[in-house]
Amino acid sequence: MSDEHHTRAALENQAFALMGRLHVTLRRQTGRVTDIEYMRIDPAYCRYLLKMASLSPIEDLQELSVKLQEIFFGPEGLFVRAEPKPPLLARLTEPAAPASAPPAPATPAPVTGHEAEDAVDRGYIGRLR
Repeated sequence: MSDEHHTRAALENQAFALMGRLHVTLRRQTGRVTDIEYMRIDPAYCRYLLKMASLSPIEDLQELSVKLQEIFFGPEGLFVRAEPKPPLLARLTEPAAPASAPPAPATPAPVTGHEAEDAVDRGYIGRLR
């Protein structure tokens, strides 16, 4: 694996840890509930939460905002390096690819005589009568 992959993975892990701290601090101090996964994939939502945290009088939130700002939007940030995944709502509005029809079930050959009685008896095995 390349160093870039390791660096990206390390940044994602660090971002996840910091977003968890941001989430918990916002919840405890302001009652605000955030969505970490949405913050990870939507730059607009991420910027909104980071701005809210940076304007907070709580020093820990301000520090977390600065660190996450660098991780996501710095020169080598996660949103700068690669195109982020589209937000969930955008993915829901995209038309789905048509699914191919499942193959038609094969028609069983007609059963006659003793075979019919055996088929009926086997049909009841394991079920209530």
